[in-house]
Amino acid sequence: MQEFILQGNMPGALRSDEEMEVIDKAVADAAFKTQKSKMDSFLQQKGFVKYKSNAYLRRNSIDVLEHIGLQKDAYGSKTFTVNYCLTPLYVPHSVFSYDLGDRLGKLICNRDVWWDYADEQAAEVSFQNVKDAIDTFLIPWFQDNSTKESLKQELLKKKKKLESIGVRFYQQDWIDAMENEKDYSEIISKNFAVLKLPKKLL
Repeated sequence: MQEFILQGNMPGALRSDEEMEVIDKAVADAAFKTQKSKMDSFLQQKGFVKYKSNAYLRRNSIDVLEHIGLQKDAYGSKTFTVNYCLTPLYVPHSVFSYDLGDRLGKLICNRDVWWDYADEQAAEVSFQNVKDAIDTFLIPWFQDNSTKESLKQELLKKKKKLESIGVRFYQQDWIDAMENEKDYSEIISKNFAVLKLPKKLL
């Protein structure tokens, strides 16, 4: 496979005070909004629906939610990153749970990546790069983890890694639920209500 080239990315999430002074914040925010609208269309064509302000969900054939979320830098540097995860509908949740996933940069190059949207040109380049990365890395990852067998193996791999460094593995209930052949429709219905999931995912 051809090497993926990052474009529009920043060396980190934050800018210096001097760099921030030359950014027109209104222009940056408008550029983000414009490009996010294009992202909405891009992901809707792939079966995702919008969830809250900057996230997208798709329900796969084994009742697992595929989640993509755009996260702006909290300090106003006009950068953003992309989070992704899988969340089972058949395990009870009190809040949206990021059960299996990471940041998109980890899939691309095994490091955190933040993209720039300080102006219209930067935002256009960054969002196109993110869309290309979603097509190249994330959609195939979702597909690779769209069966109970593949999911179980991925979770067991995570369990082994965490336990090797002395960190507790919190997803054992997910593994247990996959191994039980029972009706989870009541739990799924409750999760839709608690998490306020879009009706389009029903």
